[in-house]
Amino acid sequence: MIRIASILTGGVALLAAGCVHETTQRGDIAVKADVVVTEDGAGGYDFAYNAPYFDGKGNFDFSQKGALGNRVTLSFTIADGSVAGLKFKPNGADAMWIVDKKDVDPATGSPRGPYEGRQFHSFAVSADGQTLTVVDENNDGVLYRYGLRFDLGGATVIDDPDGQNGGSGGHG
Repeated sequence: MIRIASILTGGVALLAAGCVHETTQRGDIAVKADVVVTEDGAGGYDFAYNAPYFDGKGNFDFSQKGALGNRVTLSFTIADGSVAGLKFKPNGADAMWIVDKKDVDPATGSPRGPYEGRQFHSFAVSADGQTLTVVDENNDGVLYRYGLRFDLGGATVIDDPDGQNGGSGGHG
């Protein structure tokens, strides 16, 4: 009788351990993205990104192992070698516009205005205008288009890469 109780207790412990794996708490990760903005010689600008989960053009993929299932605090920093005087727009929500990619402005391919939703929040620009920080809950699996918005002597400079969020059910 004791042996049967021991086996049952062990089975319940294994079942409970399996449930713990399924309900593991999400983590928080920080991703720092350096952005170099240079003049392209034709009156426009080139953008080069250096960050984990990013390609060189600023498209990120937080559905990859290591980011998947985690909330991401994303910091964009204007890197050395960028156009002199370039800063992020001073209001965080105006410095990064975001939209579900299927809802971009058909004429421009860009987001139409500041983000409206709960997936991205806590937009903040540093006092010197060189760093933009935003929190991405990263749990909806949506492909976004985001626009980083800079100020250069009163003119707005914009870059519009894509961002793939991870889904809610994944474990990375």
